[in-house]
Amino acid sequence: MSVYLSRQQGAMAITAAIWLVFFLGMTALAFDVGHLFIVRNELQNAADAAALSGANCLNKTTAGPDCTATPSTTINWTMASTKATNAIGLNKSDGTGLISGTVQTGYWNVNGGTALQPTSLSPLGSCTVVAGTMTTTCDKPAVMVTLRRASGSNGGAVGTLIASMFGGSAVSISASAVAVLSSPGSVLPGSLVPVAINQCMYGLYWDALSNSPKSATTTMLNGVPQVIGQPWQLRIGSSYHYPNCQSGQWTSFALDRNDVPSVNNLINNGNPSPLQIGDPTWIEPGTKAAVYDTLDAKYPTPPGADVTVLVVNNPIGWSTNTQTPIVAFAGFRIDEVNKKDKYVEGHFIKGSMSSGASGIGPYYGIYTPPRLAQ
Repeated sequence: MSVYLSRQQGAMAITAAIWLVFFLGMTALAFDVGHLFIVRNELQNAADAAALSGANCLNKTTAGPDCTATPSTTINWTMASTKATNAIGLNKSDGTGLISGTVQTGYWNVNGGTALQPTSLSPLGSCTVVAGTMTTTCDKPAVMVTLRRASGSNGGAVGTLIASMFGGSAVSISASAVAVLSSPGSVLPGSLVPVAINQCMYGLYWDALSNSPKSATTTMLNGVPQVIGQPWQLRIGSSYHYPNCQSGQWTSFALDRNDVPSVNNLINNGNPSPLQIGDPTWIEPGTKAAVYDTLDAKYPTPPGADVTVLVVNNPIGWSTNTQTPIVAFAGFRIDEVNKKDKYVEGHFIKGSMSSGASGIGPYYGIYTPPRLAQ
């Protein structure tokens, strides 16, 4: 009997040892999975932050603390890459400071892109949106950042309890992020000046290949003085045509309002509700001259101001109170407000940032804040 019990006890001891090893292994595995998940999230957060930091510089002239300088005339790939690279070192992974990563710049198709396209892509930022629906590819300036914890990189691969207990290798982990500058498909309340510009004006004075205003080639255009080599100066109002294209008109957005107090309120406070491409907007001809005083008080000329306006495709009918759909949001520089002759004079701009904009739309000189596309 004693021999039998001894064997039974030995079997139980072996079984207990096996279960102990099993539970220790499962505990270590659970710890390792959680730990690796945390490290992976830290790498992803660092990649996101670096990509966004770099993308914020794509359309700026100088870096500064946050790349908030005046817009650049071209996409500033070099500065964006430098800014993203510098941002990598501001973060840690598993308590270890990050040192290096792979930073790439180019164009990213926000309509399902899988690879970064070269900076030489042409036409730049091609994108077509109809009533809020993407109909073609939509390539946007982008920064891609890839970070790795691997042998010889950022403190090496991540050690695990399983490996220390039972043998094995440390785990390599990587994360990547793509941040883009997108042109808006929608805007928040208070984002817009109540002026609509005819899309055909952009066909005449906007270069869709370089995504920038066309430069004046003569010293006079329809009675408006020009500076050769600078963007064309245009007058927006019901009496101004270039040459057969009506320039633009006041708009009251979603509500039909054409009295002075209502238009003054829209000038001072912007659109009262969110708007997106495809939404209807009211064209308001015959607005009283007094509202030009309000616009000039809001944006004194000089010096004037960069504003965001609506773009509508309205070949005819600018002298009629009517609704028409929004086709884009655009940047415009107000240089002069003329009450006597009822026009707003200015020029198209590029590289402006609208804090109240989001989504995806065709590019007419204005960007949304950088956002993550992957």
